[in-house]
Amino acid sequence: MQIEGIDEIDNKILEIIKDNARLTYKEIGDRAGISRVSVKTRMDVLQEKGIIKGFQTLIDPTKVPEGTRFFLDIECVPEYYEEMVACLASSRMIRQIYGVSGECRIHAVGFSPNARSLEHFANTIFRSQRGVRRLGCHTVLSTLMDVDGGVEYVRHQEYEHLEEGTGNKGSGA
Repeated sequence: MQIEGIDEIDNKILEIIKDNARLTYKEIGDRAGISRVSVKTRMDVLQEKGIIKGFQTLIDPTKVPEGTRFFLDIECVPEYYEEMVACLASSRMIRQIYGVSGECRIHAVGFSPNARSLEHFANTIFRSQRGVRRLGCHTVLSTLMDVDGGVEYVRHQEYEHLEEGTGNKGSGA
């Protein structure tokens, strides 16, 4: 990751902390080749500029030994679209909901404690929720690539060139 408009040392600091923001200023400084005082000063400035938006702990409940991550692809009758979104949003199993291309289509990502719970959930939506034309349920067998590695980024700069029609970097993210 290289952010234009900041120097090489600041970019190096960001690269170091993106995987572990709990490193001490001394540890970051040792890796970046600068003093801990310089690291603190630079990180304070990066925070003031809004480049670093904070430090947080990301907890991934899908990493438990048992359970199933899944995707639901739903096509709805237009007048029941909002009702379907509300139904999905009220479920503790659903983690993300996306409106996707196609007529009244929804893509939802979720996590189920076991296959039986997932089967019951999908059947309940398909049989009991009004307006479902089609429902596809897919379980994740393995994660083959995770570009962000658990780090959340503000992506607006990455997509600016798409508005100009210069490529497709970041599509599908």
